[in-house]
Amino acid sequence: MKKLQMQKFVGAVLFTSLCAGLVLAQPLEAPSNDPVVIDAVKQVGQDMGDAMVAGDIDKLNQIYADDFATLGSEGKLITKQNLLNDFESFHDKLEWFELGPTDVQVFGDVAMAQGSVKEKRTRNGKDTSGKFLWMDLLKKRAGKWAVVRSAGARVVSADSPKVQSQDPTIVETMKQFAQYTGDAMVAGDVDKLNQIYADDWATVDSSGKIFTKESLLSNFKSGKHKLLSFEIGPMDVQVFGDVAVVQASVTEKRLHDGKDISGQFVFMDLLKKRGDKWVIVRTLGTKVI
Repeated sequence: MKKLQMQKFVGAVLFTSLCAGLVLAQPLEAPSNDPVVIDAVKQVGQDMGDAMVAGDIDKLNQIYADDFATLGSEGKLITKQNLLNDFESFHDKLEWFELGPTDVQVFGDVAMAQGSVKEKRTRNGKDTSGKFLWMDLLKKRAGKWAVVRSAGARVVSADSPKVQSQDPTIVETMKQFAQYTGDAMVAGDVDKLNQIYADDWATVDSSGKIFTKESLLSNFKSGKHKLLSFEIGPMDVQVFGDVAVVQASVTEKRLHDGKDISGQFVFMDLLKKRGDKWVIVRTLGTKVI
């Protein structure tokens, strides 16, 4: 389904992949527990898959925000227009899909959704079917939820029996990874950040441009960007083999070019285990308050 595998989103995307440690005076705003709102966000994922199977370009045009952007598996920028063109020309064809459990957090008009999906799909006539872990960042605009950013990664083939890990040790490792990242940012430890982020890490900023690991490290090394303190909210974690998604909210005290850009943010990190180490390969996020 939504698996295209996916700086002004700066306060969130860039740096809220961090988190947990120093406590601020102001409390974190709790995510909404309204089942109607949560179900509405989940329904977007189902509607998206149904529209892709049907080749319903008009429906996809409504589901994806005009400023939607993501990164392909090769690190190239994919816009909404690219996505629609691929389905309209049948370069990308989704034959069927099956969604796994979806985790959702909603903060006002911002929502994060993550889950797994099995797909039967072809691209340019080549079978690209499999199982994927995905994450979407959505915003409510004019009363409707729209997808503004996405990312995902292949887990295993669609026929594999491998399921989501329930090992609390692995889940806790994912949560602690955020702690290590935050500690490195507060300390300005560029060497540690270099180990935490994959060489091919990248995100799409709010202006729709690619922001790379090199730029991230440069900002911290120069002192242009400083994280002073932060407090993380509850985390949702999904792990499938060597791929994981972590989502949470965070309250931060942060400076960029000497300007206070503190606030509350929501973020999602996509991680992969390469060798014996977990690294962050994609990040999505935005400011809430």
